[in-house]
Amino acid sequence: MKTRNNLIIGLAIIGMVLFGLVQFIVIPKNNQKNSQYMVQQQNPITHDINNVLKYRNKYMGNSSNITNLFHKLPLSNIKMSFELFPNKLTAEVNYKDSIADINENNVNKALIYNSTVAFALIDNLQVINYNFTGSAYKVSRLDVEKWYGRDLPGLLKKEEWKSKVQDKLEDNNYVNDCIKAVLMKY
Repeated sequence: MKTRNNLIIGLAIIGMVLFGLVQFIVIPKNNQKNSQYMVQQQNPITHDINNVLKYRNKYMGNSSNITNLFHKLPLSNIKMSFELFPNKLTAEVNYKDSIADINENNVNKALIYNSTVAFALIDNLQVINYNFTGSAYKVSRLDVEKWYGRDLPGLLKKEEWKSKVQDKLEDNNYVNDCIKAVLMKY
């Protein structure tokens, strides 16, 4: 009887120690990793392209697909709404903030990145209109393909994406030249 009680007490102590380890070490570490990952997803240079490959689609008319895609890209932390124009093969992203409130340099990098991702993943998407409070931009697939000098889905391999898209966004001269070439302010 005494051995059984000692065994029960021993198991209870082991259970409490394991519970404490999980609650105070494992879960906080996982939460910290998840928070850090979410911050990285807001930066075009550190965004994980593999996180959005599941949104690849031949047709832009699938509104939930495009909505979910843009909610996984940089600038997804800003309230936004969408409007699709399937007859014009155009998507419109309406951000509920101004560029000045966000940071113009970050917005420029994100718009280049988001446009490249969207055109690479959605085969028949031809134009994206980005509307912010006080400003609006238009980006066409043709201009983005001309900028990269190639078919955009070919960039989706991880190494290629990193070197041809993400690493280039660290150079502000590159970003400014790209903005002039692909973003039409209207």
